[in-house]
Amino acid sequence: MRYHPLPRTAVPVVALVTLVLVAWIGWGSVRSPASFWAPGDLSRYHVDQAGCTHCHEPFRGPSPARCVSCHSERYFENRATPAVTTWHRDLVVQGTACTACHTEHRGALAQITERARTNPHGEFVFRATGTGSCTACHEFGPRVATKPTLRDEPIVQRLYESGRGAHQPGRIAECLACHGRGAS
Repeated sequence: MRYHPLPRTAVPVVALVTLVLVAWIGWGSVRSPASFWAPGDLSRYHVDQAGCTHCHEPFRGPSPARCVSCHSERYFENRATPAVTTWHRDLVVQGTACTACHTEHRGALAQITERARTNPHGEFVFRATGTGSCTACHEFGPRVATKPTLRDEPIVQRLYESGRGAHQPGRIAECLACHGRGAS
């Protein structure tokens, strides 16, 4: 197979395009690094973080060591059930990266658990109940894939009562049929 040489004008055009691209990336990086490089808004769990390097190592991405600096064993003991605390402790000991299950930059109301990319209730339940976590209403088993059970908590009881019969176990996921598109 025989190749034809590039025309003499191709080299200056490629060099000019490369120079413009490098200048644009450099200017965007200096002007507003967070908005230029971030793939999306942070979740409500991390929106108060000071900057990219709080979670990311430059040129390497999210760092498990930086996750654990905030989400320590004591953090889980104070905020999670013993099963959740033990489960996370075991993963940290095994050296499993937090990003194996959790993801970020999908918006303020997004779920950050990878295996549950979409909240089966929609984000409406978080707004309606004033909660910020699935564990406010659900108890999870030792594995992420285990179907959660509903906790007997006042918030759950209020949700059932406020629906005047519409909010029943197994039907909460249908909330957007009544509450979607601006309905109350």
